[in-house]
Amino acid sequence: MTARLPNTEQLLVNWCREAGEIALGLFRRTGPLRFKHGREAITEADREIERLLAARIRARFPEDGIWGEEFGRAEGDRSAAPAAGRVWHIDPIDGTLNFALGLPAFCTSVALVDGESVLTACVFNPLLDEAFTASAGEGARLNGRPVRVSDRAALAEAVVSAQLQKRGRFIQNADLLQAVLLGTMKMRRLGTIALEMAYVADARYDALVAGKGSPQALYDVAAGILLVREAGGRVTDHVGAPWRPGAGDLVATNGLVHDELIAVIRAHGGA
Repeated sequence: MTARLPNTEQLLVNWCREAGEIALGLFRRTGPLRFKHGREAITEADREIERLLAARIRARFPEDGIWGEEFGRAEGDRSAAPAAGRVWHIDPIDGTLNFALGLPAFCTSVALVDGESVLTACVFNPLLDEAFTASAGEGARLNGRPVRVSDRAALAEAVVSAQLQKRGRFIQNADLLQAVLLGTMKMRRLGTIALEMAYVADARYDALVAGKGSPQALYDVAAGILLVREAGGRVTDHVGAPWRPGAGDLVATNGLVHDELIAVIRAHGGA
């Protein structure tokens, strides 16, 4: 049974569960694959869920901005830009290709951002009914239960997830990718960065490396960043500087293996 959550987190869980009903109804029933820019898959479920979440947010927080993966600024949004003031960042289905193919790794990700601060977040996996939530300064939770990052302290014992884009640092530099692969115990790749970061927060993974080759959209990572930080972990760019909007590389860890992982990246042309 879900424990009591902070009010905004509970709203997010309720809305994401509504979104999950849409996703479950269309899972593996999306028809022929369609793609948008960059060969990113898109389905009608993405659009329907984003419309639903934008409507719920607009009704409850009419002064806030809304920025989603599919439509950008939501209809009725009064904010000047996606980085101005309080803005809700929505990824209706993170892992759309998995979703369309019938692979079980996908989620809905929603985060409230004010400037460079993430205030509250939810990453929801409808197949497992897992709602990862966090609020700034209040910790991270899974279905209301507090979660913490893992306690593995050696990179050689770490399980690391990878988000690898063709134009990103880790694919463009084969020596770097090999060094990370050989320097860790195991590497996994799910294809859904928000859920992978939630898994770092919940100690299922010890680290995540992501190289996009272009600025990483906040709707992809804002929720996961807050989850990792509130669970006791650390999030930086590839050289160890605090992650900031506009960065193209992201490293999220339990904090214990972070410096060692950054050292490997730097030593193999990652600076």
